[in-house]
Amino acid sequence: MAIKRTSKIDSSFSSSSMTDLIFLLLVFFIMATTLINPNNAVKLTLPSSSSAEGDPSVITLSVVGDNDSPSGYRYVINRDESYTEVADIESALEQHFAEYSDRPIEERPYISLRCDEKVTVDVLVDIIDLTRENKYKMVLATKSR
Repeated sequence: MAIKRTSKIDSSFSSSSMTDLIFLLLVFFIMATTLINPNNAVKLTLPSSSSAEGDPSVITLSVVGDNDSPSGYRYVINRDESYTEVADIESALEQHFAEYSDRPIEERPYISLRCDEKVTVDVLVDIIDLTRENKYKMVLATKSR
């Protein structure tokens, strides 16, 4: 006598729990990406200094946000020369370094770069590229109090 089984094995796949998991992951990633601010992706926090005196052979280059200039920035060299374009800075720095051209590279002055909080990273990279092409030594200065 043959014994018949009353329960059959169901070979179908139920994907309802999988869709719930996918939906929760989708909501998580949407919420996580909307909280990321692209302006804070590269955030530089410079240490501050209370010293106002400096080496007179150091060339100070300050980048300040300026709404009146076409580039949106004002470039100030040694607090007395103001420019609005990066190309103008290159010729001004060449004039400053012309008197030190006979000295070895180790004895030449360096550029102390000070940036305002409004300065973006791409402007900073343009100035770094300019100093690298002309083989100027440069340091990122501290923010004065």
